[in-house]
Amino acid sequence: MRELSIDAREAGQRFDKFLKKYLAEAPPSFLYRMLRKKNITLNGGRAEGKTILSEGDVVRLFLSEETIESFRGTPAAGEDEARARALREAASRLAFAYEDDDTVIVDKPAGLLTQPAEAGGLSLADLLPEALLLRGSLREEDLRAFRPAPLNRLDRNTSGLVMCGKSVRGAQLLSDLIRRGALKKEYLAIAHGARVEDGSYSAYALRDTERKITRVLHEAAPGAKPMTTVFQTLGADRGFSLIRAGLVTGRTHQIRAHLASLHAPVVGDEKYGPASEAKEMRRLYGARRQLLHAERLLFPRGGDMPPGLSGAEVVSPLPEDFRSFIEAAGLTTAFSEAFR
Repeated sequence: MRELSIDAREAGQRFDKFLKKYLAEAPPSFLYRMLRKKNITLNGGRAEGKTILSEGDVVRLFLSEETIESFRGTPAAGEDEARARALREAASRLAFAYEDDDTVIVDKPAGLLTQPAEAGGLSLADLLPEALLLRGSLREEDLRAFRPAPLNRLDRNTSGLVMCGKSVRGAQLLSDLIRRGALKKEYLAIAHGARVEDGSYSAYALRDTERKITRVLHEAAPGAKPMTTVFQTLGADRGFSLIRAGLVTGRTHQIRAHLASLHAPVVGDEKYGPASEAKEMRRLYGARRQLLHAERLLFPRGGDMPPGLSGAEVVSPLPEDFRSFIEAAGLTTAFSEAFR
């Protein structure tokens, strides 16, 4: 028999979801059968899967240790040591812009996936729990049924702020803010081409799943979703513009696609700008990725917001490759706003 006490991080979720995380390899039919037979109990009695857990609840698993460990998917000792070392090393370099008991905001570097995309690759979703363990923010037992995870996604080669849930409560709170559009997300981009006038731009985003790009339409069409981006040009010189972009909607590749449709593609963007131009930007100025950075999150006041985030403005510093490009292209004076 194994006894588990529900802590504050795990409270607020359904009982069956807790069990599916804790016994990740167990078929749902097995879990529901164990609930019916009272081989898995909550506070000493039978409970339905839809029951919402509270802090202090006691879960008892009347199962053998062998059965529990087999359904936990516990790896054999010494398995995949190389990956574990790589995970720890990468996690130790992860930068945090904000952290409290329930939420984390990570400053994601360019080149790191937000979510896993292929077997063996490391992503922010992989690194986050390990980074929290290394910082002493979590213990191994805290990960048994809730795994901290990113709640918004940035493209691999876009840098900047990613919001993450550290507990069930934190994940629910941030997810609700994102769903309601209650917080402001602002990006910095260096664009090449036409100057973009300040203002709010609306269009329609149509996802091309075959080419994996977003097409920007100026009229409604089947499958197309409305999108709105607010652009502010902070400086312009030599055909380059430093642009602050505010997301009103959150479509895939929205800023990259929207700027390209305005004849001002993001520097280094091979998907939405001319590939030849991206190669030239790399050769001349060392731009090795699209120069797009999730710079700023502005949170609303009050409600259920944690004290540290109520009305907060969380900012990520300008990445070093942005600075290098600005200096190499002779744009330091024109783009002085970026260095404030």
